[in-house]
This record gives sequence, C-alpha cells and structure tokens, in this order.
Amino acid sequence: MNTIAKITLQHAICASLFLFASCTNSNNNHDKDSKEQAEDMNEEKFDRKGEKDADRLVEAYCGNLYEIRASENAASKATTADVKKLAAMIAMDHTKMNADLQSLASSKNITLPTDITDDQRKKLENLAEKSGLDYDKEYTSQMKDKHEDGVKAYEKTADNAEDAEIKQWASTTLPQIRSHLDMVKATDDKIKEMKDADKDRKTDKNTWDDKSGMHDGKDNVHEKKHS
Repeated sequence: MNTIAKITLQHAICASLFLFASCTNSNNNHDKDSKEQAEDMNEEKFDRKGEKDADRLVEAYCGNLYEIRASENAASKATTADVKKLAAMIAMDHTKMNADLQSLASSKNITLPTDITDDQRKKLENLAEKSGLDYDKEYTSQMKDKHEDGVKAYEKTADNAEDAEIKQWASTTLPQIRSHLDMVKATDDKIKEMKDADKDRKTDKNTWDDKSGMHDGKDNVHEKKHS
C-alpha cells in the first residue's frame, strides 16, 4: 500500500470514529431529561465551584416547575376551598420566583431546564390519579415535603454559594419559602382530620367538616322528612 493510500485510510478511520462518537453522544443526550442536559452544559462552562452554584439554580428552578404544574392542577381539581386557595397562591408565587431565577441565571450564563424531570412527571401522574379528599391529602403532603426540602436547599445556598448575587437571591427568597411551608403545614393538618366527603352527608352540618371546620365544596344532602 502506497503512502497516499495509507493516509486516505487513516483519515477514513478517524472520520468513522468521530461520527460514531458523535452519534453516541447524541443518543446519550437524547436519553437524558432537560435537567440532566442543563447540568451537562453547565459542567462544560464552569469550574467546580461555578458548576456547584449552577447546579443550585438548576435544582431550584426544576423544583419550582414541579410545584407550579402540580399547583395549577390542584387549583381546579382539589375538593376543599382551602386547598384550592393554597394551590393558586403557590402557583403564582413560584412562577414569579422562576422569572427572577431566569433573570439571575441569564446574567451568569447558567443553563436552566426547559421542563420537569421524568421522575417529576411520574409524580404528577400519580397525583392526577387521586380524587376527592385523597387528592387534597396527596397534594398537601407533597407540597409539605417539597417546601421542607426547599428551605434546607435555600439555607445551604445562602450560606455556601460562591457567587455573592446567588447567595443574596437565596437569602431574599428564603422567607417566602418558609412562609409557604407554614401555610402548607397548617392546611395539611386540617386535611388529615377531615372525614370522607361522601360519607354521612345527611344534614345541613355535613357541609362543614366537624373537626377541621373546612368546607368540602360539595352540596348538602338533606334527609327527607316524613309527615
């Protein structure tokens, strides 16, 4: 084989290897959800400390996306008026939080997810399968867990973030997350005490749950009086 042929063969082999690697990377990216893709992009752009700050914003943004989706659904599907009100408030506040977060991330060249994760999508599907008070209880239980995790995450970011503006953002947002947690806990406690709305609804008083004092959102069922 002459020199030109050898060089041509080497180039062909290199090109084939490059195309194989590119296809493999493309397939790997295709298998990853939006959060994982954002984390990979930030890993390429930042050093270890910068990447850790970016991960904090990605985690917060993705958590907000889930709470917005779940709360928008609960605002219409929940049984009790209190849960509907709570859900509407959470959806509105976390939408504003994510708008502020987007602005901060953009100023730092941090890539954020464009959608919820696969695991979060499964949780939404599980929530959607519930109905009646079971739905309300599952929603408030999830929001309690999410906000407890959120308080811890924002506290860590406020204390440990390298970037001063990210630290300030976390410190400023933290009081609202704590306030949400207090409201979620109060509502969750009431919901847990409520009776099944479809049981024993024969008098005017059944419109209101005796223990929690919360309206269940359904019409009264009156006993027929016999003459």
